Amino acid sequence: MLKTAVFAASAAFVALAIACSTGGESGREVRITQQDDGCTPTTVSVRPGEKLKLVVKNDAGKFFEIEGIEGTELEEVIIPEGRTREMGYAVPKKQGVYKLKCYSPGDVTTIIELKAEGEPVAGDDSGESGGDQEGDTSSGDVGPTEDTVRVDLSEFIVTPNKTSVKAGNIEFAASNRGNMVHELAVLKVMENGSFENVGELENLPAGDSGTITVRLQAGEYQLACLIAAGEAGSDVDHYKQGMHTRFVVE
Repeated sequence: MLKTAVFAASAAFVALAIACSTGGESGREVRITQQDDGCTPTTVSVRPGEKLKLVVKNDAGKFFEIEGIEGTELEEVIIPEGRTREMGYAVPKKQGVYKLKCYSPGDVTTIIELKAEGEPVAGDDSGESGGDQEGDTSSGDVGPTEDTVRVDLSEFIVTPNKTSVKAGNIEFAASNRGNMVHELAVLKVMENGSFENVGELENLPAGDSGTITVRLQAGEYQLACLIAAGEAGSDVDHYKQGMHTRFVVE
């Protein structure tokens, strides 16, 4: 199966804390705080079909991101240091556990579990959610591909067929040669040593392949797998197991 994505752009657990209030039309407010050692809370009790307003505050000295994983439909949102972002999320009308991945790329990761229990909230069907998005996903037309990098993924190694390219629209063709789920993230190295995730091919099963095209400017990058402990059936953090490699754009 081929997955294609186009972009223009270990687990740490800390004390449980949650601040909730009525969020009006956007739903019940759930506050999530990002700090250097991870994100809090790690567990939130919700109702099936409930509408939430997630208020995510970055109190760390580095970029953080938050996104839904394993079927939780929350698009990836980047929160720069010192900033707060708000986003809506409708809990599916089925009891279960829905996971959010709150992380600083190449650094700390926290899996936040939304535990949906009790009777569904009355209302329309807007709270229904499906699985992970697959197929063509686009955040904008980046133009024609100017170079292709083939990348093999395995436990716990990232092996590109070239380690440098000229700046431009770069296609990464990834193949999972391992025995577990992997992903390919393109991380730009920032001046302070942190990373910005500028493109990612997620949840690539063993034996599967896919492509991602990213517009890259000159600079230092890493090609990495960011699967965290508790994600995709893994009990280890793939990045911390050494699953990353240097990549240069000239």
